[in-house]
Amino acid sequence: MKKTKTKLLYLLLAALMLLSLTACGKNKESTDKELADSNLLKLGDYELLYKGACIMEDSDGNDAVVLTLDFTNNGEDSHSYLWSISETAMQNGAELAVAIVYSNPDSYDATVIEDQFTDVAPGATLEIRTAFVLADTTSKVEVTFEEAFGDKNGKITVDPSTLSRESAGSGTAQSAGTGDALLDWWNGDWYGWWKMSGCYGYYESMEGNWWDVCGDIDIGTDYTGTITLWDEDYTRSDPMASAQVSLSEAGTGEHGTVMSEGGWFTNVALEHADWIVDPGLLDYDEMIWISGDYEDGDDEFHYDIYLRPWGLYWEDMDESDYPYCYTDWYLPLIDAGKSMPDAIGEDPSNDFDPHDSAPLTPPDAAASGGDGIVTEEQVQKGYVWMNEVNNNIFDATYDDIVAYFGVEGQFVKEEYSDHMKANYRYYKWISKDDDSHFIYVNFKENESGVYTVSAYNTSGFSGKEAIAKYLDTVKAEAAEANKAASANAEMKDFSVEVAQFAHDDVKVKIMTKIPVSGWSFDDRGRCLVENDDPTAFGAGAIRFEVRTNVEDFDYYKDDFENYQDIDDRVIGGITFKGRTYKYIGYEWIEYIAQIDDTRALSIGLRNMDCVQGTMPDIILTNMKFQ
Repeated sequence: MKKTKTKLLYLLLAALMLLSLTACGKNKESTDKELADSNLLKLGDYELLYKGACIMEDSDGNDAVVLTLDFTNNGEDSHSYLWSISETAMQNGAELAVAIVYSNPDSYDATVIEDQFTDVAPGATLEIRTAFVLADTTSKVEVTFEEAFGDKNGKITVDPSTLSRESAGSGTAQSAGTGDALLDWWNGDWYGWWKMSGCYGYYESMEGNWWDVCGDIDIGTDYTGTITLWDEDYTRSDPMASAQVSLSEAGTGEHGTVMSEGGWFTNVALEHADWIVDPGLLDYDEMIWISGDYEDGDDEFHYDIYLRPWGLYWEDMDESDYPYCYTDWYLPLIDAGKSMPDAIGEDPSNDFDPHDSAPLTPPDAAASGGDGIVTEEQVQKGYVWMNEVNNNIFDATYDDIVAYFGVEGQFVKEEYSDHMKANYRYYKWISKDDDSHFIYVNFKENESGVYTVSAYNTSGFSGKEAIAKYLDTVKAEAAEANKAASANAEMKDFSVEVAQFAHDDVKVKIMTKIPVSGWSFDDRGRCLVENDDPTAFGAGAIRFEVRTNVEDFDYYKDDFENYQDIDDRVIGGITFKGRTYKYIGYEWIEYIAQIDDTRALSIGLRNMDCVQGTMPDIILTNMKFQ
């Protein structure tokens, strides 16, 4: 849902961690003259001289490689390494995450990257360090450096097996403590949710949407530091927000106030006092509230972010205020004593299953299931179907999922959640080619006693790669299944009058046939919804809009993305012009026509294909107007 950050803002992520520096030891003593020419990289107005590396422990206890370089500015103006150089580290074909490495084992106010912030005068040289989390300590690491605003680049290869190991501190302030009560309260990992409101422009359709969010607060003894946040679409290494902040003892409560001083939220900059975070304003002691406004041209929204310390049970709050992933993801992790992962929905270790922490209960024996074994292609296509094609996935029952995969799922567990006051069942569908690749599906019992999908996640493969590879195929297969079901569907007559906004006397009566079950009409949205519940989230819809002239439907045309004209279509004896585009987050197929001198009609298919023989096609074919 978010717009991509600019390259410059992504570069800022590589350094906004903490605000102090202690030297990292080198393998051996050397001078610039002794260094090989291959260690000197000339990148436009800048030079980097690689001087050595070591292995240190990051804040989560992982091995990290720390590189030491001389940064020389040959430009005409002062520049910092942070704003001048972009860096990428690769090991075994995978990109390494930026590491938070404490340089002092006795405190948490110093990391090894501070001098990346420092402006370097023209002609001057400054020693800087950069750090990455290692996948292993034996495979070579290739680090690429390039100009932030140019095309010059160079590479350094480091062999971790030849590096010495230096000591460092680890942990977060919430687990270890700094001796400063104010810092100890703020610093550490946080979890909660954030919500959008007042949405306008590109984000208009996202009004009221909300997501889980994780965060890390890292404030030094000088009371300055960073807040890093990521939701379900981001990760710790590629966050949604990274704010430079200052902490003051002043506030309405004992925890003082944190204020933004710089940084960014998605693709917009944060400035002084854009965030003013005062925990004393809330009814709950262990909670912070970040409030702000996003504005990028005509695209606007207000956001509210609520966070509580990782590991805290939210039993003092109403369940309606729990984050979406609280029961299925967060609770099993903290019950097992696990630290906060780098991505929401991710397991913090390869051997941890979120539902292994609780023993099987007697009801488990009553739940059915098979071995859940399918092909690798079925697993990946299943993810694409659930995530991109099935607009009613959260209404799908266990039998619906079984019908798609063709086999019973492997039963994992059945339990009653005291927190959500509901019964849950958990199943896996597993690749026979690699049992570490699977789809994990949670089913929740509804008021009618039916178990429907409440959440799902994947393991062992890339969802983005699966979508790129199989989306067209899965859509085509779904269309064929839709055709077969539509051909045998029991139909009923449907009619509705749709009026022009603020002109009740200008209206069109629309008549067609729709299935007896599986479709409903949303009066407020003036659309037929591919779901028995017209308010169903994510369901495809056919939207009707009345205007005086067809030209009136082009009012927002400049904001349409990927606009294409498509074949005209005769509907109800009238030729409608066809077009496709993306607008306010939805993919649209739209047909527009002048009905008579005073009325024009738009028929817009939102997040819905209209392949011949499918139900949307049948509904349009049977449509007539008065």
